[in-house]
Amino acid sequence: PQALGRLRVALQDAFVQASRTFGLTAQQAELLCAAMAPAAVGDLARTLRCDRSNVSHLVERAAARGLVNRRTGDEDGRVTVVGLTAEGERLAQRFIAELEAQTRPLCARWPDERRQLAVELLNELSDTLDTAASQARAGRPGRHPPPQRRGRPPAR
Repeated sequence: PQALGRLRVALQDAFVQASRTFGLTAQQAELLCAAMAPAAVGDLARTLRCDRSNVSHLVERAAARGLVNRRTGDEDGRVTVVGLTAEGERLAQRFIAELEAQTRPLCARWPDERRQLAVELLNELSDTLDTAASQARAGRPGRHPPPQRRGRPPAR
């Protein structure tokens, strides 16, 4: 648990530093990365784990900067699909390169097998956490019982 906490803080710091390099907030940088493949606002909200209204505001600000474009969905005219402009694509690629540069010295010292193992372990950890978060959002908590309401004794 302590290692995961340290990793979370380090990743957040890396995102903040890299995004500031390009005049973005961490949330704006996350939006650009998530929109590298055109996606509906609802799908972006799930990916970014925030409300659709928050994503809509992020998209609005990014569109005003010329980083994303919006179009109506092909199958459903009520859906807004967000994609990157050429400038947004360039900025997203530069942001990713900046993040990768932060770990390049460490990865350069690792043999290929260790780098591959690290990728596999991180993907497995991410998948596990994504599944747990999806279950929690769907009202199917994992190992922890739901919190008891105050003022009422627990049901027996």
